[in-house]
Amino acid sequence: MQGPEWSTAAIFVAWDDWGGFYDHVSATGLRAGRLRDSRGGLVISPYARQGYIDHKTYSFESYLRLVEERFGVSALNARDNNANDMTDAFDFTQSPRRRWILDPNGSAYPPSPQSIETIRERWRP
Repeated sequence: MQGPEWSTAAIFVAWDDWGGFYDHVSATGLRAGRLRDSRGGLVISPYARQGYIDHKTYSFESYLRLVEERFGVSALNARDNNANDMTDAFDFTQSPRRRWILDPNGSAYPPSPQSIETIRERWRP
């Protein structure tokens, strides 16, 4: 965020593993004869919608599709042509959000460690 490109940046954080424990969506449906995995992801940008949770199905081709839609570029193949783009995660009419730099010497992140008792209480059925 400190670089000169921040005002036009979009950073995508994608999980390429599956555990399903952190996801709010169950893994349903079939793809290529196997259960479709559901993975979480984050969008970081000065134009990202704050607090937005998208419930559409995306694939890794969706990143490419977003660029194609945003800049009017033709699709490379059928996979990105048929992928959902991710434009709903952005609001390009808003003023770009300011930089938010975490102070490594005084920030609340990472949070202070919790005791094992606190964690057990939180996850008790």
